[in-house]
Amino acid sequence: MALFLLFFLAFSPAAPRGAEPSATIVKEDSVAAFMQERFACLLGLEGASGRKDRRTATEQLALWYAARGYRPVWTSPALRSGLLSAVNSAVDDGLLPSDYHCTDIEHYLKHPPRGTGEQARCDILLTDAMLSLATHLRYGKVDPERLDPNWNLTDPKRLAELQLQLQKALASGSILTALQKMRPEYFKYGLEREALARYRQIEQAGGWPVVPGGQAIRPGQSDPRVPLIRRRLSVTGDFEGRGKESSVVLDSELAAAIRNFQKRHALQADGVAGSATLAAMNVTARERVQQLRVNLERYRWFVGQLEPTFVLVNIAGFSLQYVHEGSLRWSTRVIVGQPYRKTPVFKADMYSVLFNPRWVVPPTILAEDALPAIRQDPGYLSRKQLQVIDGKGSPVDPSSINWNAFGAAAFPYRLQQKAGDHGALGRIKFVMPNRHIVYLHDTPTKDLFEKSSRTFSSGCIRVENPARLAELVLDDSLKWNGGAIRNAIATGKTHSEPLPRRIPVFILYLTAVAERDEVFFLEDIYDRDGAVLKALNAPTQKLTMESCGF
Repeated sequence: MALFLLFFLAFSPAAPRGAEPSATIVKEDSVAAFMQERFACLLGLEGASGRKDRRTATEQLALWYAARGYRPVWTSPALRSGLLSAVNSAVDDGLLPSDYHCTDIEHYLKHPPRGTGEQARCDILLTDAMLSLATHLRYGKVDPERLDPNWNLTDPKRLAELQLQLQKALASGSILTALQKMRPEYFKYGLEREALARYRQIEQAGGWPVVPGGQAIRPGQSDPRVPLIRRRLSVTGDFEGRGKESSVVLDSELAAAIRNFQKRHALQADGVAGSATLAAMNVTARERVQQLRVNLERYRWFVGQLEPTFVLVNIAGFSLQYVHEGSLRWSTRVIVGQPYRKTPVFKADMYSVLFNPRWVVPPTILAEDALPAIRQDPGYLSRKQLQVIDGKGSPVDPSSINWNAFGAAAFPYRLQQKAGDHGALGRIKFVMPNRHIVYLHDTPTKDLFEKSSRTFSSGCIRVENPARLAELVLDDSLKWNGGAIRNAIATGKTHSEPLPRRIPVFILYLTAVAERDEVFFLEDIYDRDGAVLKALNAPTQKLTMESCGF
């Protein structure tokens, strides 16, 4: 805490030496004494009532003012005006200006505060607006750990550093610029903001027409709904044709536009206006705006943790991207967990590549799938090519075991699958230790990658082209090129190869992703958007200062 205070004291404005205290300084000292007394009261009440959610915010404000000797911050109308501009622009990031006292700031701009109490109240409200907005832009408004106990990406909030930047900005009078710089600098966040602005314009212009349901319309067929489809796709830029507005034929040009729309919505890109495609078309512009707001918030949760080189898996997008030194190097399709065995959101570090891995049945699958199946059908083990291994690593005859004698928690053996093309892990596993026992790996069921929705695993992530990913992360074109990797697999021997450096792997959940000038809207496969939107729209708890004489 001492270091925290020193940061602020170093940048607190001081009166020139030898100068006579002016009327303004005397007035500020009066306000400072008033605030010091009231903060002591507020902190006492917060502690007594146990209102932990606001106590932190109040203590944060108290520390800010203690570092300044409780002198007021917002004595300049220009500073107040700059803050109001920053607050109003929060809507461009999907945030709510009302969370940052926008009405109060507007009032104090039109009616400057008079009297010690009103000046103190004004100053605290504006400082609370500034600190809250800066924190929400940098780290997000919603606490992801409250929504998902698996979350482990939270950046230790370097509030001292953040507030030091704000203190410098106040001293130089550039608070608007400082707050704008609190936004994530990650380029995809900027693309997402631009997409939000575009879809807000569409919403304000009335959105797009609704296309009635019915039989699927195939390329070359005629249907009275075709002109509506054409107008619907024109609004979002999927269809750019002209002169055929009234045609009822789904021609090749419109089929191409439908395929582009389907690609952007993770649907089978066949150019057919079927039920799923029409349902996606009829999601309203307002709903798409809210979806973009939700995903801007998700970006704020993690982008501060990104390093120059990383692997990013988007669960909702069934995709994996490898970013090397800040540039997208490669991407591929993945398979993720079924809705009842959701792939968790988390971060882990990849340390090695395991060739020809042997799969050991994890605890959840052992308890929920394997043991019940074996009790009903002893042939399950041979069909799955599973061996029973004891604590010494020796094989055990399955017929010698009383399978009804053990529950999963007390099971004294492990079920292990031999390496090979038949194995659940395929030929390559990427080792990234984590408490979820979730990994990236190969799979023998390659045909599933052709599905548009790929929720087939028990939580792990199956990679479509693991050999290419291994080549990239091993990063040695001489020792570990494509041929060397094929040779390592062909030996059939289990071999672990350490990476030259650890690579962070982010397993995330994004349902709206902006790429260049297109936006990809993805199915909320685990029904998570609603909880984020509810928390994002919930008003922040207002400061309650009346009880302390403000």
